[in-house]
Amino acid sequence: MNNDSIYLMEREKPAVAIIRLALPMMVGMIAQMVYNMTDTFFIGQTGDPNMVAGISLAMPLFMVSQGIGNIFGVGASSYISRLLGARQGKDAKQTCAVAFWTTLGMGLLMTAALLLFKRPILRVSGTSEVTFVYADEYFSIISGFIAVSLLNIALSGLIRSEGATAKAMRGMLIGIVMNVILDPVFILVMDWGVAGAAWATVIGTAASVMYLCLHLVSPKTLLSIHPKDFKPNARLYMEVLKIGIPSALSNIAMTITLIFKNRVGASYGDFVVAGNGINQRVGTISFMLVMALAMGYQPFAGFNYGAKQYQRLKAGLHITALYTTVLSLFFTTLFALFGRDIITLFIRDEITINAGTKLLRATIWALPFTGIQMTLMVTFQALGKPVLATIVTLGRDFIFYLPFLFILNHFWHFDGFMYCQPLADALTTGAALMLSIRLFKEMKKVWGKEGHYEG
Repeated sequence: MNNDSIYLMEREKPAVAIIRLALPMMVGMIAQMVYNMTDTFFIGQTGDPNMVAGISLAMPLFMVSQGIGNIFGVGASSYISRLLGARQGKDAKQTCAVAFWTTLGMGLLMTAALLLFKRPILRVSGTSEVTFVYADEYFSIISGFIAVSLLNIALSGLIRSEGATAKAMRGMLIGIVMNVILDPVFILVMDWGVAGAAWATVIGTAASVMYLCLHLVSPKTLLSIHPKDFKPNARLYMEVLKIGIPSALSNIAMTITLIFKNRVGASYGDFVVAGNGINQRVGTISFMLVMALAMGYQPFAGFNYGAKQYQRLKAGLHITALYTTVLSLFFTTLFALFGRDIITLFIRDEITINAGTKLLRATIWALPFTGIQMTLMVTFQALGKPVLATIVTLGRDFIFYLPFLFILNHFWHFDGFMYCQPLADALTTGAALMLSIRLFKEMKKVWGKEGHYEG
C-alpha cells in the first residue's frame, strides 16, 4: 500500500476519504452496468424479443459467477484490508496469491460442470421452445470462459482492498470499452446475434483481467499473485471463507430467486420474461451504484477496524449511510418520472415495453431501503462478522423474497408478482438495523477507550 493510500485510510477526514474511495468504484460500476446492459441494448435493436428473453434467461449464470468470484473478491478483500491496517504485509501478499490461484481453479471446474449440465440448467431457468436456442447459444460461450469472469471479479476486489480503487476502475473501463466497440460489430454488422453478444463480453472481460494482473505483478503494490506466494493454510481459508461465503450465498440466492421469478413470469408470457430482463438490468443501475458507494467504504472500515481506530470507523459508517440513502432517493425519483422512456431505449416491442415499465415502477418502491441495507451489510463484511453478514445477504433474496413471490402471486397474480421485491427489501433493512444494534453497543465500549477521532 503506497503512502497516499495509507494517508487516505488512516488520516484523511472520513467524509472526504469515503468519497475518494467510492468515486472510482462508482465510475467503474457505471462501466460495469453499461457492460451488462450493452448486450441487451444491441440485441434489442434486432427487434426480436425472443433473443432478449434468451439472454435474460442466461442472466443467472452471471450471478453465479459474481457469487463465486466474491468468495475471494469480498472475503479476501476484507481480510487483506484488516491485515494491512494491522501492518501484516506478508500475510496480505500471501492471501492475495491464494485468492488468485484458487479462483482460477474454481473457474475451470465450473466450466466443466456448467457445460455438462447445460440443458437441465436452462430448462429449470424457464426457457420455452422458442427461447431455448438463444439461451443455449449465449450460455455455452459464456460458460466456456467462466474462469475469466471469476478472475475479473476477484481481482477487482483484491486491488480495492489496498485502497487502489482507481486501478480497479480502470480495469472495468477497459472491459466496457471493448464490449461497446465489439457488440454492434458482432451483433449487427456480422449478424452473429446472441453469439456475438457473448463473444464481445468474453473478450472485454479478458482485457480487464490482463490489466488487473499487470498491476498485481508491478512494484506499485504490496500484494502478489506470484506462484511462490501461493501458500494456503487452514487459517487463511477460514478468514476468507467466513466473509466470502455469505457474499457468495447472496448471489446464489439471487440466482435462485431470479430463476423462480422467470418461471413465474413465463406463466404470463415470454414478453414478461423479456420485460423483466430489461427491468432487472435497469433496476440494477441504482442498486450497483449504491453498492459501489458502500464498497468504497469497505477498505476504509476494514483498515480502521484492524488499526483499532473505532471512532474513525463509526464516523465513516454514518457518512456512508447518509450518502447511500441520498443516492437511493435520487434514483427512486428518476425511475418514477422516466421509467417508460428508459425501458423504450432497449426494445421497440410495445407489449414488452408495457411489461417492463410496470415492473420497473414496482421496483422503485424497494430503492429507498437499499442505502442503509447495503451500508450495514458491507460493515458486517468489513469487520469480519460472518453470521450477521449471512443473515442480511440471504434475507433480501431468499429468506423474504421467495415466500412472498409465491404467496403474493397466488393471491394477487401479476400485481403480487411485481411487488414482492419491495416488501422483501423493507423487511431485510429492518432486520439489518435490529442486528446492528447489539454490535454497535458492544463496540461502543471500545470506542470510549480507544481510537480517538477528531473530525
